[in-house]
Amino acid sequence: MPKPAVWHNEPECGHDVTCAYQTHYCTYIRVPRLLTLQNPQTPDPSTLPSVAGQAPDRLLLITAHQWHELWFKVLLADLRAALAASSTLPSVAEKAPTYEPVKLLKRGIELFKLFEHHADVCETIIVRELGLKKDVRVPAERVTGASGQFTQLAALFRQLPRLSKTAAVGGGYTYPGLWEAAEEYAARFKAFRARYQKFLKATLIPHPERSAVERRAVEGYAGWLRLPDLLSLQDGVKAAWTEVGQPPAALMPTENMSADENMFVVVHQCFEIWFKVVLDHVDRALPLVLSGKIAEATRLLRRVVLIQRLLVQQIQIPATMLPLDFFRFRDQRLERDGKVFKTGLSPASGTESYQFREIEIVCGLRDDPVFQKYLKGTDKLPIRLLTPRQRERLQQTMLPEAFRQAARQRGLQTFDEIFTPADVPNPHADLARLADTLIEFDEFFRFWRFGHVSMVEKMIGAKSGTGFLGPEYLMETAGIRIQEKNRVFEEKQVRPRFFEELWAVRTRMSSY
Repeated sequence: MPKPAVWHNEPECGHDVTCAYQTHYCTYIRVPRLLTLQNPQTPDPSTLPSVAGQAPDRLLLITAHQWHELWFKVLLADLRAALAASSTLPSVAEKAPTYEPVKLLKRGIELFKLFEHHADVCETIIVRELGLKKDVRVPAERVTGASGQFTQLAALFRQLPRLSKTAAVGGGYTYPGLWEAAEEYAARFKAFRARYQKFLKATLIPHPERSAVERRAVEGYAGWLRLPDLLSLQDGVKAAWTEVGQPPAALMPTENMSADENMFVVVHQCFEIWFKVVLDHVDRALPLVLSGKIAEATRLLRRVVLIQRLLVQQIQIPATMLPLDFFRFRDQRLERDGKVFKTGLSPASGTESYQFREIEIVCGLRDDPVFQKYLKGTDKLPIRLLTPRQRERLQQTMLPEAFRQAARQRGLQTFDEIFTPADVPNPHADLARLADTLIEFDEFFRFWRFGHVSMVEKMIGAKSGTGFLGPEYLMETAGIRIQEKNRVFEEKQVRPRFFEELWAVRTRMSSY
C-alpha cells in the first residue's frame, strides 16, 4: 500500500492506504499539520508559576485558547449565514422561508452550552490549579479584546436583534422558532462573553509594546496561537473529482465550503488537539506511577477525566446539522460530458485518528488479541491503521500494567487490599484514589463510545458513515450489539474496558 499523498508538504501521518489520493481523515482534518501548532515558534517568555515541572503544562493553555478560536470560526460562519438567510424575509409572493437560520442559531446555542463545560475545565485546571499565564503584546485595556475573531463575533452579535424583530413582525412568513432561537442565542452569548473575558484576564498578561526589542521578545496573541496557520486548516482536502469506477488522481480543497462542513472539520480538529493533551498527560503520569509518585500521577489523570467530560459533550455537536445537509458533502456527484464523477468523504473514517488509537494502546488495549489483529488490518480495508508511532507504543508500558506494578511495590497480593470504608484509616489511600480515577477515566471513555454511536445513528441511521465500517461496527466495539452485516473482521470487535481488574474488585466487595 502507498502512503497518503502529502498536501502542501505537510508531515506524514504514518498510515498506508489503497490509493494515495483517496480522501483520508488525516488529510481532510489536516491532523499532522494541526498538531505542530501547539509548539511555540519562538522561545516562550511566558510568566508561569515558578514551580518545578510546570513548563509542560503550557500545552494546556495554548490548547484551551486554540479550541476557542476554532469554534469562533464556526460561530462567525454560522451567524453570518443565519443573518444573510434572514436579511430579506420572503413576502407572500415569494417562496417560503427555510429552517436554515434557525438551525444555525440552535447550533450556536449548543456551542455556548459546550463552552460552559470548557470553562469549567479551564477554570479548574488552568486558573485555579496551575495559575497558568502568558505574556502577550497587548495593552491592559485591550486584553479582553485580544481575540480578533471574538471581537468580530461581538460586532456581528449586535445585528442579532434584527432577527428577533424581523421574526416578530413577519407573521406567518418566518420560519417557526426563529424568534425563540435568536432570543436564547443572545442570552447565552452574553453569559459566555462575561465568562470568556474573565478567562482572558486570568490567563493573559498584558504587555504594551514600547520598543523593537520588546516586539521581538513578546509575541502577540495571534502569533502565540499560530492563528494564521490554525484558521487556514479548515479547507476540507479530499479526493478530486473522479470518474465513477476510477481511482482518484489528485487532491483538492473543498469547493464552496458550507457552514455545516466547516463545523464538521472543526469538531474533529477540536478532538485532536485535546487528544494530544490527553496523551501528554498519560505519558507524564506513567513514569510517576512506576516510580511510586502516586499522588502526582493522580493529579495528572484527574485532569484527563475533566477533559473527557468535555469531549463526551462535544461528540453531539455534529448532530446540530440535519442528516440531508450532511449527505450533501458526504457523497457528491456530478455529470459531465455524459460521465458521472464523484468526490466526498468516503472512504475516510474517524477510525483513522492515530491519536485515538494511541490512547487505546497506552490505556490498556495493547495486549488484547482482537485489537492487535484490528490494528494490523486486512485487505478488505482501504487503509492500514498501524503507524510507526503506534508500533512504538505497543512496546511500551500501559497504564494498567503500571498500576499493577505500583501495587506489587506495596506488597499487595490483590487489588482488594487497596480499599477501605471511608471511616477506616487506609494506608493505601493514594492508590485507592488513583484506582477510582482510572475507573472514572474508563467510564467516560465508554460514555464517549456510546455517545458516538448515538450521534451517528441520529445522523445516518444504520447506513455506513464517511468510512468503511458503519454504525453496527461502532455498536459492536461499544458492546451494544453484534454487527450482522458487512463484517470485515471475523472476530467480535468488542473493546474491553481498560481497567477490568479494578472493575472486578467492585463485584467482589462486601461488608462482611
